[in-house]
Amino acid sequence: MSRERQSEAMSGEPVYEREGDFVVFNQLGVKVEMDGVPLDEYYRWLDETEATIGAVVPGAQIAEKPNARVAPPLNTAIYYDTETLDILPTGALLRTSCNKITHAFCAFKAPVDERRVRRDHRYMFSGEEKALIQHAPDSAEAVAVVRNLMSRTDIEHPGMHLREKMGIDPRTVIPSIRLDDLRYTFFVWLDGRDSLRCSIDCYDVINLRLPEDQRQKQQVAEVELSIYPRIAQEIAEDPRTPQLIDVMSTSLQQTFGVSVTKSIKYQRSATALGIPW
Repeated sequence: MSRERQSEAMSGEPVYEREGDFVVFNQLGVKVEMDGVPLDEYYRWLDETEATIGAVVPGAQIAEKPNARVAPPLNTAIYYDTETLDILPTGALLRTSCNKITHAFCAFKAPVDERRVRRDHRYMFSGEEKALIQHAPDSAEAVAVVRNLMSRTDIEHPGMHLREKMGIDPRTVIPSIRLDDLRYTFFVWLDGRDSLRCSIDCYDVINLRLPEDQRQKQQVAEVELSIYPRIAQEIAEDPRTPQLIDVMSTSLQQTFGVSVTKSIKYQRSATALGIPW
């Protein structure tokens, strides 16, 4: 995909829109498989890239929050699917995501389109529902919250988009995979303004369809290079933004002998767990 097409993909619609409890996030990004790459070697690459990125892409600068390397947030996702895993092979997903301190939401992500963009429809939980999911995201109580949401017709929610895009009745979904993700984040600025939000995600996954005494944890890792959620439209349309994604993706592949993946976390988790799709 040319940089011109990538820049075009980020023009027109706003990247991030929120109305009440519902959010639409038009994502553009690349993911690079990093299974088996030690974290210290990855950070050696990041330090070298930070020192040189401004010479490769004028105006670019890499930044990290304090303690980003030693205190990454832990986010937990519960993927939902039909009994026969009809969502899994499509590249779409339906999941909850939560952090014990910051958030809890339900999301439907459509498959990536021809412009390499994914539409992410989110419903933000609040109050008791938020607390239930944050406390025990795969508990019977949390699942009941999600299934109740999937049955509603009075508000816009991710299940409606699952039905519209995939033809799947959202009332039929049940938990399939749990993913616990340590996310080590860095940011890329252009001329001092937010352009990319990037991370290496190191995650543990388990198969929720198995009895508890048969569940075995597997580890997966990847680097995600994606546009900043609340990016200014002029930075989204700046050709240097997709150039940054290309430059860093190519560097990772050449440094570690790894590959870009089109498989989403849900699919990569299923593969690691030996779930056929």
